[in-house]
Amino acid sequence: MEGVYSVSAVRIETISPETIDAFLAYLSEKGRGEASLRSYRRILTELYRYLPEDKCIGEETGPAWKAFLERQGLQPATVNNRMSVWNSFLLYLGHREWQFGDFNREAETAQPELSRTEYLRLLSAAKHMGKEKSYLLIKTLGGAGMRIQELPQLTVEAVRQGAVELAYHNSRQRRVLKLPEGLRRELLDYAEREGIRTGPVFGSPGGAPMARSNVNYFISMVSHDAQVEEEKATPRCLWKMYQETCRKIQDNVAVLIEQSYQRMLDEEQKVMGWRA
Repeated sequence: MEGVYSVSAVRIETISPETIDAFLAYLSEKGRGEASLRSYRRILTELYRYLPEDKCIGEETGPAWKAFLERQGLQPATVNNRMSVWNSFLLYLGHREWQFGDFNREAETAQPELSRTEYLRLLSAAKHMGKEKSYLLIKTLGGAGMRIQELPQLTVEAVRQGAVELAYHNSRQRRVLKLPEGLRRELLDYAEREGIRTGPVFGSPGGAPMARSNVNYFISMVSHDAQVEEEKATPRCLWKMYQETCRKIQDNVAVLIEQSYQRMLDEEQKVMGWRA
């Protein structure tokens, strides 16, 4: 019967309705809105019904499910949307190696790139427009290198300490992000003026984490004045810009190390060379 297949991968994992509920609760804690959560639940319910009776998933599940969806005549954008949810679900489960690689590469290719100059224009526009929250979000995501799903972990307490211990991949991996001193002072000033004494710096009046849709809105609202395309004024583009900036710095450092090492060898040759 179509939709039922055998998983030949050595490593498999069984999912259940409780697994899906836990994933959606995790997304809710990270600030996903109700509309987004309903969409995720609908797609994951479709996936659950598609799976064989043992409800096991493995490395072949993604490609098989994508082929099944295409045979149903779904539009490419609809299929890509479901594969995006599949990849997010796997990231939560700690099985990044099972993500649908071809889809990821296509998505990366289509993603616009934000330059460092455009990033600075976004900051400048937010500053001149008096949009402090937009300014701080852009600077936190693009300058400090925080992912949008990590924003709820940016608490007033962490800002006071100057570093944030970030958990990701369903808390199976952690990293410590040191906040630039200038940004740290700006965040503390903002929190004090807004009366935020504890919990997330960016949150709702009730103290809940800021929804992703609101984060996107605050960033994109300054794109016109910054003369930056709106599709570039996104948390994902800010993250990619941060990564690219770090890569360029690392490349420059590697060149300096190579040059310094070569100078050291030249000096040693003058003293210890065979014909010195």
